[in-house]
Amino acid sequence: MLALGLSAGAPQTPTAATVKDATSLTFSAPRTIVQVDSGKVKGEPIQLAWSPDATKLYLQVGQRTRIGTMANQKSYVISIADRKLESVDAPPEWAKTYWIWKANKWAPADRTMIIDMEGPTPRRVTGTASPTGGALATGGTPDPSAGTTVEDAARAAYATQVQNVLTLKLKGEVVGEYVNLQFMPGYTFGWAPKDAGNLIAYRNLEGRLAVLDRQGRKQEIASTKNVWTPAWSEDGSKIAFVQSMGRNKYDISIVDVK
Repeated sequence: MLALGLSAGAPQTPTAATVKDATSLTFSAPRTIVQVDSGKVKGEPIQLAWSPDATKLYLQVGQRTRIGTMANQKSYVISIADRKLESVDAPPEWAKTYWIWKANKWAPADRTMIIDMEGPTPRRVTGTASPTGGALATGGTPDPSAGTTVEDAARAAYATQVQNVLTLKLKGEVVGEYVNLQFMPGYTFGWAPKDAGNLIAYRNLEGRLAVLDRQGRKQEIASTKNVWTPAWSEDGSKIAFVQSMGRNKYDISIVDVK
């Protein structure tokens, strides 16, 4: 799995060119590039990365274990024009470079804009419903074809008495919440590139795609749901993301940003 990059260096002061208002942005309707069947690719999507020329996306999938960790990662490259998914042996170098700033703790344009991590802390719940949601929730093996997905893991977690919750916050907004799940940098958020402004795309608590700016202003993108791994193109003109469409099915979608 590509790691979280925490490069050293002095804090950067944002300039007028890098300070943008999230509420003034406009977004196109989401369009699906390709649909992924987790049973066929042997895992659920956990990473997206753009090529520098925005013609390709790197996709990493993995199998979720009974304890919420990821195993057996596999790599794919998606051609935007051809809408084809091709298996590759390892992440391309451009995907590794992209992930360093995409999934970092601070914004590429402003290292004083930092994501805070809270927890993991126990959360006691009173629900005692029987676990539902595929093999994972019923104590079976982590088999994507049997419906073991992040949603299954979440449903199983909510049926327990004590949940371990890790929360990511920026400007008071939750940009990531992991309930009895392995923390994966960039899984719930993605920074905008340095020249595109101090912005972050993230999965909000309703599961929709949203964008937040340095002043804490935010905008939710309509017609999105069950969003994961938001990723800005390097010119800041597009956001790619995964949408869970039901058991085993995931849409790799894109919105244009203006």
